[in-house]
Amino acid sequence: MKISVITPCRNAARRLPRTVRSVFEQNGLVDGRMELEYIIIDGDSSDGTRELAKTWRDVTFLSEPDAGMFDALAKGLQRCTGDIVTYLNAGDVLHPEAFSLVHQLMSDEKIAWLTGSNCKINEAGEVIDFWKPPRFRREYVLNGTYLRGYPHPNIQQEGTFFRRGLLEGMDWDKFRSYKLAGDYFLWTHFATRTELHSVRSILGCFQVHAGQLSEDIAGYKAETDHMIRVETPREKITRYWEFDCPPILKGLVWSHTLGQSKARVFKFDERAGRWITR
Repeated sequence: MKISVITPCRNAARRLPRTVRSVFEQNGLVDGRMELEYIIIDGDSSDGTRELAKTWRDVTFLSEPDAGMFDALAKGLQRCTGDIVTYLNAGDVLHPEAFSLVHQLMSDEKIAWLTGSNCKINEAGEVIDFWKPPRFRREYVLNGTYLRGYPHPNIQQEGTFFRRGLLEGMDWDKFRSYKLAGDYFLWTHFATRTELHSVRSILGCFQVHAGQLSEDIAGYKAETDHMIRVETPREKITRYWEFDCPPILKGLVWSHTLGQSKARVFKFDERAGRWITR
């Protein structure tokens, strides 16, 4: 299994080394189970990023002016050749066993899109928050439920892996036009094709630091407004059942919902010593 990792960056010399280490120190590479293609797309940095990149072997490094993060990411996504693809911004990291777990679960050809538990780290690399993923619904991606905020979960980009074939038919010009919410445009594109499966394990971590683009929550939501469609009555009832319905009424409301999502949730069975679905 060949995996492509893409890192778009600009003036990220201080944060990039941690990200690069987390990729090259994957146990799935050390034991030879996976082949790596690592592409770093730099936006013409002036802080020594280009000089730093020369010290890394086996990295495809491109540095040139771009129109923003998603323009850079599009260059990487269109160049990559792996069976499985993921992307990490500078500062974000992968868990050391991420590739090993992806190899186990995505060897099943039916799993085309996979994410793990949400995890945040600070600039010291310490885990400061994490929460397990739900059984995702592709309908909720398309109608914007996952943009509503707590208690509705979000899809964390760090630790989300997908088959390269899902990129077919992408509107790359539109993708490049986004400044904040290109990831959600990617999710809506995938959700028209497949389910988002999840595993109760940490695959990647998002680094929190001052001045990052993700701080502009209002701007992010504004960009997603035209990506999402109107919620159907059954979807609204399903959302009520999942997040707000009192337990005593759940049996009565169930027949009016979408039913159980077809997405799979992988959980480790300690007795059996293997990952199972529930």
